[in-house]
Order: sequence, then C-alpha cells, then structure tokens
Amino acid sequence: MCHSVDLDKKILRIAIREEIQRMPPDYIRLSDRGIRDALLALREWEWAHTVFVYVSMGREPETGEIIQAALEAGKTVAVPRCLEEGVMEARVIPSVYGLRPGRFGSLEPDETASLLDPSLIDLVVAPCLAADRHGYRLGHGGGYYDRYLAMTRGTVVCLCRDRLLQADVPHDAFDIPADIVVTEQECFDNR
Repeated sequence: MCHSVDLDKKILRIAIREEIQRMPPDYIRLSDRGIRDALLALREWEWAHTVFVYVSMGREPETGEIIQAALEAGKTVAVPRCLEEGVMEARVIPSVYGLRPGRFGSLEPDETASLLDPSLIDLVVAPCLAADRHGYRLGHGGGYYDRYLAMTRGTVVCLCRDRLLQADVPHDAFDIPADIVVTEQECFDNR
C-alpha cells in the first residue's frame, strides 16, 4: 500500500516536533548564532536590497537579530502577514516594534504597513520544521510559503537546524525548494 505525500509529511511533522522539544536550550542558542552568522555571510544576503524574513516563534531559528541586521544595513525589510487560509503577504516594517500577534500567534504588522510586491523581493528567508540538502522544506502544513514563493523571483534561503536536516523531505509538484539551505554547520546551494 502506497502512502500519500501528505500523510508522509504529517508523520514526519510529528517526529520533528518531538525532536525539537527534546533539544537542549544550549544547542538552540548555539544553533541560532551559527545560522545567523552563516546567513549574514552569504553574498546573496550582502547583495540583497529587499528581504522578506519570517518572524520566528517558539523554537524556530531566531530571526530577530537577522531582521535588525537587515534594518541596520539599510535594506528594505518585509515580514509575513497571514490572511485567509494559505494566503500570505509581505508587509514592509521600519522596526520590529509595533508588531502584534497574528493569525497563528506569530508577530505580524497590521494592514497599515506598506504592502510589498513579491516580484521586488531579492531574498526570502523561509522557515521550516526540517529540510533536506536539496532545498525541500517541511513546513507547518498550511502551504503559505509554497503559494507565496511561486510569486517571487528572488533567492530563497531556508533556515534549518543541523540536527533537523533530513536525507529526504517528502515533496510533490507544488512544493518549491529553497535555493540555499543554511544550518549552523554548513550551507547547501541547490541552484
């Protein structure tokens, strides 16, 4: 009997979430620092004028310092605002202050923040629960990023803790792989 990709993803999500909860705080801190440093060292980061960065929550790789570094470098920074089921938009922020809990509890700008056209984004920093070396991400299951990435032309970078890197993440034709997967140990360029 054949499992569907969706079922395989659900099973993997459960296992990864359990693994994330078992991670020691020291590893989380060191991993966050290593991922941040590796991302900020990428030439794609240096060249990007406009970046779209997720606002981390829980035990996701921390993005607060990444957003701050982008703002201090004079980059245009946009963060996600989730609307109805599966629909996300990029809203420009001048700082992390003024963000408030959104649809899923993550911090978001409100509707008064400027809307950014996806085609103007140079670099997308995407979250994942897990990823593989080929750029396929295991997200939270809402499909927000795959739908949004289909509208962008910039480089997509996925942040993944090294301990959560998988040999193969189940994927189908609708899943859009990241161009680069960044862990605290190494980067995998899939272009």
